[in-house]
Amino acid sequence: MKASVRRSADWKDFALLITLIVALVGCGAGKTLVMKPAEISLQVSSIDVIEGNSAIDVPEDVRKAFQERLNKLLYEEGNFQRGPDLKIKYRFVQYNPGNQFTRWFWGGIGNAGEGSMTIEAKYFDTADKELATIQAEGKIGSGFFGGSFDFAVEKAAREIAEYTKQNFKRR
Repeated sequence: MKASVRRSADWKDFALLITLIVALVGCGAGKTLVMKPAEISLQVSSIDVIEGNSAIDVPEDVRKAFQERLNKLLYEEGNFQRGPDLKIKYRFVQYNPGNQFTRWFWGGIGNAGEGSMTIEAKYFDTADKELATIQAEGKIGSGFFGGSFDFAVEKAAREIAEYTKQNFKRR
């Protein structure tokens, strides 16, 4: 009898732990929409990342955080070098920070307070010929104290980095 009571307590402890982890970490999502797929197979070892003129106003701290995160994902974790083999020109095309209090209050129910950003990234070869275009989206829907918009920034940067590695990384 004691063994079944303990198993029940273990299960409840595990469920509580998972709930706390989700609440603390934040719930973010990312997706990539390929607007123009790469038509040729170009594999490179160096990349130049350039911010273009954005269609909307984005706070400087968000722009800087995105640039830093994308650079880390490409140059440190993606093993690309800085250089001219491939150019990625990106611009912000949608930005909505949402409402952190609303995310906290409703706990992400029904997308209340959700924040999101969309970035268009165009890939160019050394002759400035456009190779591909994608739109990367990052969202934040909930988290500890409503979650930080940094989760949306992380997701959008990761989407661009993953597309770049999958389609242009020298094997």
